[in-house]
Amino acid sequence: MKEVSAGGVVFSRRDGQLRLLMIEDRFGKLSLAKGKQEPGETLEQTALREIEEETGVRGKVIGKLDTVSYTYLNQSTGETVQKEVHYFLIEALTDSLTPQTEEIDAVHWFAPRTALEQQRSRGYDNNRRVLEAALYQLGMEEEKMNINKYIDHTLLKPDATAEMIDRLCSEAKQYDFASVCVNPTWVRRAAGNLAGSDVKVCTVIGFPLGATTPEAKAAETRDAVANGAGEVDMVLNIGALKSGDLELVKRDVAAVVEAAGDALVKVILETGLLTDEEKVTACKLCVEAGAHYVKTSTGFGPGGATVEDITLMRKAVGPDFGVKASGGIRDRATALAMIEAGATRIGASAGIAIVNGDAPQGSGY
Repeated sequence: MKEVSAGGVVFSRRDGQLRLLMIEDRFGKLSLAKGKQEPGETLEQTALREIEEETGVRGKVIGKLDTVSYTYLNQSTGETVQKEVHYFLIEALTDSLTPQTEEIDAVHWFAPRTALEQQRSRGYDNNRRVLEAALYQLGMEEEKMNINKYIDHTLLKPDATAEMIDRLCSEAKQYDFASVCVNPTWVRRAAGNLAGSDVKVCTVIGFPLGATTPEAKAAETRDAVANGAGEVDMVLNIGALKSGDLELVKRDVAAVVEAAGDALVKVILETGLLTDEEKVTACKLCVEAGAHYVKTSTGFGPGGATVEDITLMRKAVGPDFGVKASGGIRDRATALAMIEAGATRIGASAGIAIVNGDAPQGSGY
């Protein structure tokens, strides 16, 4: 079953100041107004109607922004629905806000920077690139995508030294990356270096093979969190997946999720070893087990992140689950292609080159 919806990013220029319209849904999340296409409507007509119904704002279409596709299970019918949402850039013709209280809690006008900050903290991942695309079209150079907050600045080489870890953390603070990703032995040192900043400490669990037991991974996770890790990237039990032991795969992930407590859990699939069917199965098991992200690669296995895999993984997990691209991402163009395909986090040792648009030096994690 296919379901088509449309909506958009509504903007207004009042007293020379640009503002963006966002809705607050029943779950306390900030989102963009959208709704189902009715028979006989064009996508543009659907977007304008839904925006006016939900917010009270009439508008006109300026241009197309993006199309977001995902699948979800209809709880009433048991059917899998293929959802397709078309987003447009809409200029507001009226200012007055009238929330459709049967559907949403509130409607807000935000300055562009505030809209981005609110979206990052309270929004849905799949709306981020739509909002950023709107700002590009509106020519807001200083508000364009801050790619630094997508990056896990990574150093997982076995010969990494204390000095190298200190430098990694210093760079992460300077460039305001999302996190540093280090081996467990360096978590406590990294946490000390990053105290007082909003850069998180990420570490790896069951790395790089994923072949330890759920109990061992859980113990490793508890130790990492106790030492200051706010995020953990665990390696999936690849052999169990390929053997068809899906219960073990799910239990393995669930054990780490439980041990992590409030820490974010990302699951590395090692996509270079999997068929597309196995990738989709692994993604769905990770969602069911309570993880927060799926991730492509360790950087130590065959292959690395590809746009095709990110697209497949995004479709498998839906719009509101994290997808991390890692392995072989060495420049800004590649990172942006991964984000465009649906990645919400980038794992790379070349974070500085990605942010600055420079040619990267060296290779690997």
